[in-house]
Amino acid sequence: MFKKIKNSWHYRPLLTETLPYELPVIFGNEGLYYGRSKKISPDATTLLANIFSKADKVTIPYNYSIRKDSSRQTLLSMIHPLLQLEFCDFYAQYENAILDQCRRSQFSLRHPAALAAVYVARAKNNEVTHKVGQVEIRSNEIEIELSKLVSYFSYEKYSLLNKFYESKEFVRLEKRFSHLRQIDISKCFYGIYTHSLTWATRSKDFAKNNLGTYYFEAAYDTLMQRANHNETNGIVVGPEISRIFAEIILQGIDVAVQSQLRLEYKLVEGQDYSIRRYVDDFSIFSNTNENLTKIEKVIRHHLSKFKLYVNESKVRSFERPFVTSLSQARTALRASISNAKRTVMGENWEQGEKLSSDERHTIGGLLNSVRSIVHQYDVQVGHVSGSLLGDLRSLVRMTNREVSDSSGAWAANWNYTIQRVLECAFYVAAVDLRVRTTYGLCQLLSLISGMRSAVSKEYWNQIEHLVSEELVLLCKLAYKESDQHSRHDSVELFNALICGAHNLGNAFLKLPDVVRILDEITDGDITYFKYISLKFCFLKDKQFFSSQLQKLNDKALATKFDKNLIRQNSESFHFFCDILSAPDLSTAQKRDLYKKIFGGNPSNATLDEVAKVIGFVDWNGVAIEHTLRRRQLRPVYAVA
Repeated sequence: MFKKIKNSWHYRPLLTETLPYELPVIFGNEGLYYGRSKKISPDATTLLANIFSKADKVTIPYNYSIRKDSSRQTLLSMIHPLLQLEFCDFYAQYENAILDQCRRSQFSLRHPAALAAVYVARAKNNEVTHKVGQVEIRSNEIEIELSKLVSYFSYEKYSLLNKFYESKEFVRLEKRFSHLRQIDISKCFYGIYTHSLTWATRSKDFAKNNLGTYYFEAAYDTLMQRANHNETNGIVVGPEISRIFAEIILQGIDVAVQSQLRLEYKLVEGQDYSIRRYVDDFSIFSNTNENLTKIEKVIRHHLSKFKLYVNESKVRSFERPFVTSLSQARTALRASISNAKRTVMGENWEQGEKLSSDERHTIGGLLNSVRSIVHQYDVQVGHVSGSLLGDLRSLVRMTNREVSDSSGAWAANWNYTIQRVLECAFYVAAVDLRVRTTYGLCQLLSLISGMRSAVSKEYWNQIEHLVSEELVLLCKLAYKESDQHSRHDSVELFNALICGAHNLGNAFLKLPDVVRILDEITDGDITYFKYISLKFCFLKDKQFFSSQLQKLNDKALATKFDKNLIRQNSESFHFFCDILSAPDLSTAQKRDLYKKIFGGNPSNATLDEVAKVIGFVDWNGVAIEHTLRRRQLRPVYAVA
């Protein structure tokens, strides 16, 4: 048992540190993680050893874009799996060095603080506890926040910047200081120079005088370069390993800023000012605008030494009280959902009576309430979508618990409430069409699907009809947006299609608009994400989609593969592994592909064994609920 725990510990970065958060919902590193300690036959071991040989010195990440907002995109990168395994070795060797370098700053609001426990027995609210992939948060607040399973490190202090703004610490700072200025770094990760890690922890002279020497910073620098085509300008965006890399550099800047303020301006942290930094967002507190300007100037100066610069369009100043329109909007939205929750817990519902007209108005007015609040406080839906979808999920859980008959007043009340929640959720998803909102929507539909057997067929058909209509509209919108921005991949669209395929099955996939979208994607250029997303849908009805499946497989098998390309190119490696793992391809087809690249003549039994441990995709959808549960908490840091 102890050995298994140690093996799992060593490779745990695969689950929490090496992948971006925004991915197709059927994709993950669980197979790679569990395959490291799974006992397999000698023949399968030999075959896997050929595939999982050491990565090339230079690897090319799989780059894809996600929507940042209605007009902008963010480029994310999926590091080559062979290099991800090397990052596991790096963590095991340098975990204490990482912690030491992340303890230097008094300003940081989010940084690794300790090694996380291997297991967590229970999560709060008695929710399911087998969530993987979110970090553990250590908090100084009364309620300690824990994710449902831990990551490699536990973190101080806040998982999201908004939690700082709602914390007692923020209120204490507001009591002490009358002025606040907020600044952030423009394109922080894209602007980081990898060699500057050593500058931030030691010095430029040390870096120059120790070229070729093996030490913590040099090892980290080298891995980050190798992960990104040996680039020194800019680091891959998405994985936690990049955020820790940036955090170490920014902590060095924090220390330099604090020192200069004390020595040159005689300004003391905690007395004359306070700075709080959440990743690349700075909040500067003081009692005079003069001090704020001095502090901002010093921050800019030290950032510029690392070729990092302030985003001028986001510099904002506030006078006490530090209440923004966004915080007011969140408060108003929370109150609106709370009113609906009180209705669900009200006397009529408890006693199995139909909701009164006032109660129906409270629940029925959810969507208009959201729209009015967003308009009133002049905020974007994207700024509140995460917390709003979370509150809607909480309302659904509460509603589900209060159903005690399938066709009476309880079920009628449930049906009415769920339809109103769905209308609100799909509105949010359409207006803020991002990967994170597709996760929230999938999670919501998963909760609702669990009630299929608890309500009458009539009510369930109404729910399915509404979901089907709304999902088709969402897919059409996502497809239009993907064309408009000329992207090769649209994870937003893929997740909407997967969500429909998983929750509604063939009935959804055979709708004319959905078939048209699937056909047009299939006719376009093939990518790895397209391949796995389309195949997941087509496998729901192999006979109906036989021609599309054949076309997709022909394109996949015609893709250029060779040994060097697989070891160097992340997309090629993922593609190759999930051709071997695909349940619809014959063993002969898989053998031909393997022989073309590695030679030999593996047996059917060996190939079948390897197919079960080599893939990154949940082809049957049996683990989608598990994947949704591990993404139920908001990401600890999101590209916003």
